[in-house]
Amino acid sequence: MNLGGRQRGQAVVETCVVIVVFGVFLLGILQAILFYRVKTTVDYAALEAARNGATHNAKMSAMRVGLARGLMPLYAHKVGNGEATRAYAEAFVAASNPLVSEIRVISPTKAAFADWKERQFDGVEAIPNDSLAFRAKSPGSRSGLTVQDANVLKIRVVYGYKMIVPVIDKLVIAIFRESFYQGLSAREIAMLESGRLPIVSQAMVRMQTPIRDAGVLP
Repeated sequence: MNLGGRQRGQAVVETCVVIVVFGVFLLGILQAILFYRVKTTVDYAALEAARNGATHNAKMSAMRVGLARGLMPLYAHKVGNGEATRAYAEAFVAASNPLVSEIRVISPTKAAFADWKERQFDGVEAIPNDSLAFRAKSPGSRSGLTVQDANVLKIRVVYGYKMIVPVIDKLVIAIFRESFYQGLSAREIAMLESGRLPIVSQAMVRMQTPIRDAGVLP
């Protein structure tokens, strides 16, 4: 019997197994680093969306512009004005694509709008933003929010991250399908089914302009 030959064959098998396992481990580390970068960028982009909404009457179009500005680092790969313009264009398309991004207002609500709406100088009803320090501090009967609280804009942003590390991308998507599918919204499920990992972030800022459109409120 050639025991030495058998041992050499066993060593080759063990080496292949170790290489595969170690390779997957390294790919997982790389994907984790990329995911952290994307999550940090999405957190910043959500804040930019809320800030732009706060200065533009909580308009959804303005919040998308802010979100696109915040997402630019994910689409910029070189330096220069031309690259910045291209990155913003791609980020704006992503911010406007329902399978890539979603912005949803959490607060204030339509009930708060009904509690505190006032007719503005141009005849449009809005949640007033002026002289808040001198307004009543009592909560509204429908929403339970004071007019000051109704001037705090809170939004929820979901960004569908397209993972680029092979093997790991399919593994993570499969884990999400198995473990988190029931807790996802319809939009997040659509992102997941298109191969994108939903990354959720929230931001809260104080309004600098009156909220004029109750249609964007939940």
